[in-house]
Amino acid sequence: MKQIKFIMTLVSVLALASCSNNEPNYPSGPPDWGNGPDMPGNPSDDNGNTPDFDTQILPYQGQTATDADKDIVGTDEDIFWEANKFKNKVTITYSGENATVETDCADIISIVNGSHVVIDMLTNSVSGVEINVSGKSDNGSLKIYGEKKTLLNLNGIELTSQTGPAINNQCKKRLFVNLATGSENKLTDATKYSDDHYYINGNTSDSEDRKGCFFSEGNLIFSGAGSLIVSGKQKHGIASDGYMYVRPGVTIAVTEAAKNAIHIKGDKSDDTGVIIAGGLIYTLTESEAGKGIKTDYHVDIRGGLLDLNTKGDAIYDADENDTSSAAGIKTDGNVTISGGVISIKSCGNGGKGINADGNLNVTGGETTVVTTGGKYVYNAALDLDSSPKGIKADGNVTIDDGTVNIMVTGVSDGSEGLESKSDLTINGGNLYVYAYDDAINAAKSITVNGGRIYAYAVNNDGIDSNGTMTFNGGLTIANGARAPEEAFDCDRSNDFKVNGGTLIGIAGSAISPSNSSEQKTIIYNGMHASKGQPIAILDDAGKTIMTYVSPRSLNGSLFFSSESLKEGATYQISSNGKITNAADEWNGWYDGGNWNDGTSVGTFTVKGTVTTVGTSSGPGGGGFPGGNRPW
Repeated sequence: MKQIKFIMTLVSVLALASCSNNEPNYPSGPPDWGNGPDMPGNPSDDNGNTPDFDTQILPYQGQTATDADKDIVGTDEDIFWEANKFKNKVTITYSGENATVETDCADIISIVNGSHVVIDMLTNSVSGVEINVSGKSDNGSLKIYGEKKTLLNLNGIELTSQTGPAINNQCKKRLFVNLATGSENKLTDATKYSDDHYYINGNTSDSEDRKGCFFSEGNLIFSGAGSLIVSGKQKHGIASDGYMYVRPGVTIAVTEAAKNAIHIKGDKSDDTGVIIAGGLIYTLTESEAGKGIKTDYHVDIRGGLLDLNTKGDAIYDADENDTSSAAGIKTDGNVTISGGVISIKSCGNGGKGINADGNLNVTGGETTVVTTGGKYVYNAALDLDSSPKGIKADGNVTIDDGTVNIMVTGVSDGSEGLESKSDLTINGGNLYVYAYDDAINAAKSITVNGGRIYAYAVNNDGIDSNGTMTFNGGLTIANGARAPEEAFDCDRSNDFKVNGGTLIGIAGSAISPSNSSEQKTIIYNGMHASKGQPIAILDDAGKTIMTYVSPRSLNGSLFFSSESLKEGATYQISSNGKITNAADEWNGWYDGGNWNDGTSVGTFTVKGTVTTVGTSSGPGGGGFPGGNRPW
């Protein structure tokens, strides 16, 4: 349900239970929860299930990949340099203002100007070349011309260019970049690019791309148990007109970028943008609309550790007549996550964690997204503003397994956690979403077949579908704001079906599921919930079929659906008791166990598909049957 604007005093989100008019308080800005916060999903914060959100963006501190043992060499010549033959050797050693080049192949042309080196393998069409680089220069660069695959070994290089990219690969074939074990390699480009001292075939600075500190016309395949630290002062940190593949053991840290940290156009013939099989990737960009990873094609994350950070606000792009926002990951294609540990933080206005023009598919891994900025306002009348989003996909979102944690704290409408502009399907895994606006939103449909979902909206609906909404299994906990907001919101009751699973919802109001639903639902109106109070529903034998600890203080409705609800059976609602010996617990929900010392506050009898007790509450109070307030 679309929110009604209220005049209200904004206070800290940590004081949700202190509002004297029994309405929730709203945060005045990004709270500094740090590590181990008392998050609203777990008022007691004693079961360890609430995600450990950290809003602080830290600089790169020298951490390195720890998964080199997972880098198993295969036979694919496009991925493993070891499966190729590089018989011709070039050795480049930088030393201050000078550089030396040695080669065992007379057909390889080398041009040295101080510490600026050009390796020309194109003029004489030399193949199978391995280039070994080491040393240090504060005024040096490496430029490569070729037409065949090349192996570039970096072994303790520290290269700062005063004229352009630190490394500039003008070969459109793949460049294997191997980081020697234990080596630290640092690259910094010029703030302003000038002409190179050497070109071939009539090329000029206008005809050759130079898009970043480490630029490649061809595909980039990173390997080795060393580290590469890149500072992109003119545009991007690492850029390629091909695709990028990262093997386990690799450490890449883009510590600054004037635009995008990693900018990969992608390979049209392979339909590939960025593939991360492992390693450690750190990015930080403070530029307006800067991206951690940007590609025109697909992003495929299979393993490794990613720490992606953006600090810039969104901007208006006059060429596109649209706004462009910062994002940890931005792709014109799909995002697939099957493994790895991903941490994304965006603190600029309008920032996104993951922003995909295509589909998002999650089958594994652990993904945590934090955005703290508000809405970027350019021209509201022309719909040219940009709201912060945790994860946004213009296509379908499908979660089959893995863990996804999202926190969006920006105080503005549209500050949503997980959004699909099409269909959202959850088949398994664990999903935790905290957002100021809708926690979870989909334009066409939401279907839940399994998994565990926790959705908390500070100022709107917990879970909102603008089309259909169907629950067939799993555990879903949704918390919406005061009336008229809802825990579960669907534009039409007939499009909201509950066929299975366990659903618990607390909000100011509640929408009734369709009578064609296959599972029973109880809507208990007029409740007065205090943060931290346990609520239980017991059957006639005193067995608990639901126990939940309220995460907020709120007048409104309790929504509950479970296969345990049976036609004609009478159930008791109890509060302020204690649950022991629960089989499982997750963000305030307890499975089974013994309920003791509770206070009985009412009963209800299941009659039909949907049983409604009391009248829906609105701002300032509600109508619990008999005028009693059970909590």
